[in-house]
Amino acid sequence: MSNETQFQEGMGDEQEGQMPTRLQALKQKATLMGISFSNNIGEEALAKKIEDKLAGNAPVAQTSELNPLDGDVAGSKPKAKMTLRQRQIAEQMALTRVRITCMNPQKKDLQGEIYTVANEYIGNVRKFIPYGEASEGGYHIPKCLLTMLQEKKFLQITTVRDKRTGTTRPVTKEVREFAIEILPPLTQEELRELATAQIAAGSIDG
Repeated sequence: MSNETQFQEGMGDEQEGQMPTRLQALKQKATLMGISFSNNIGEEALAKKIEDKLAGNAPVAQTSELNPLDGDVAGSKPKAKMTLRQRQIAEQMALTRVRITCMNPQKKDLQGEIYTVANEYIGNVRKFIPYGEASEGGYHIPKCLLTMLQEKKFLQITTVRDKRTGTTRPVTKEVREFAIEILPPLTQEELRELATAQIAAGSIDG
């Protein structure tokens, strides 16, 4: 991430209870299943791609003809030069499965919060991050948001007693706000089971 990266946090009452939209849930599921899609894809089209993938009917990508003059050989992957922006998006939007515990006592009643990361390369990335039991089974978040959460700290205030005078005084220090456990990626079988469960629950149309 560059120094120009700006972090913004959505705080307050508007954060509580706000969950990802159906389209956001579809995009997350498609990414986990390795399904490619455009940024402006509609809900129905993306749901159809997921359905085709689960049914084993995903279209096979067309391979271009090899050009020996360009150094292409049989069995080699097509060369694709990525721009800096494309590399940043690919790296910073990669999903990691985590379990998150908020250590800040002032947020003990929050089920989660909305966080935003923005810079000139990846644009605005905004996502609801659940805490505690809501992320017990694992929750996928982009690397850019994971990095931000790993770096966040809060001011912890404790009191100590002076042994000579018997009086107490406050002591403050910065400590990590989140305990984050990195979980292993879901297997293909677990992805299918999760997709089936979400379809049954109505999160994704079958």
